[in-house]
Amino acid sequence: MRANRVSKSSTLDVQCYARGMVGKNKRRPPFSGPSLTPHQIVAYNFRRAREEEGWTQSQTSAQLEPYLGYTLNQAGVSAIEKTFDSERRRNIDVAELVAFSRCFRRPLGWFFIPPPGMGSAKIDTPQSGAIDMHDRLPAAHLATLAVGTPRGWDAFLDRITEMLDTDGDEAWRAMLDAFDGVKTDRWETQINLRRRAAQQATLVRFAGHEDDVITSMAALLVELVKLTPLGFQKLRTTDPDEALRLLAEGDQLVRPLMKLAAERQKERNARLDGFDQLEPIDLLEALGKLEAEDP
Repeated sequence: MRANRVSKSSTLDVQCYARGMVGKNKRRPPFSGPSLTPHQIVAYNFRRAREEEGWTQSQTSAQLEPYLGYTLNQAGVSAIEKTFDSERRRNIDVAELVAFSRCFRRPLGWFFIPPPGMGSAKIDTPQSGAIDMHDRLPAAHLATLAVGTPRGWDAFLDRITEMLDTDGDEAWRAMLDAFDGVKTDRWETQINLRRRAAQQATLVRFAGHEDDVITSMAALLVELVKLTPLGFQKLRTTDPDEALRLLAEGDQLVRPLMKLAAERQKERNARLDGFDQLEPIDLLEALGKLEAEDP
């Protein structure tokens, strides 16, 4: 029970700080309350997300229903928000947090960023009495847990790599969704598709067992560096003939795929990604446009 309660003075500090502040960029004095629970921080961000979207509590209820699988009425939405700044507390479970992330289109970690000025508040643990207040995590450090550290990134990338290996197309679609906002020019997209085709062919060409392993790997790395985005960008400037040769090779490789791409594009509601986006282009014109657009 103690983990879900703060002192009355702490609650008053939170209430005074929160009035008129959620969703607004105002400078206020540092939070003086001794502790916050993770539920309070998520509740603050829940309300902030709702206000940033411009939704009423009733509208939020309707928006959440497809992601929760049940109707969280207006009173339920209010109960979540009151968790932040009142004595009435409601624990927020992981499944609800996933629903919030999907509904408001914000990363899970976003919900753990403490309110402005409250970064020094201590985070209550499930058994707060077992840990001295001085040793508890400051709320600002939840951002580190949300974003991760270099050591954590390695473990995270290992799991992503494993998922891509074991879950195939669905995992790739998830990664494409994650970077969906990164838009490229039509010419850049077509260039990259041809570069990728040449890259795959290069891997196959250097995979023969009859070659000397070290020499082959060195040559392979040189060729693959050319076919990375940065390598190809430099090649366009330093050796445009070589860049054109590689593009022509990629263009030849993707021609059989263009027919399939055209058929896919005729399908209604077809999700086009990867080589499905292929279309004929003039390679010299494309290189000229890309060079003109380079800073």
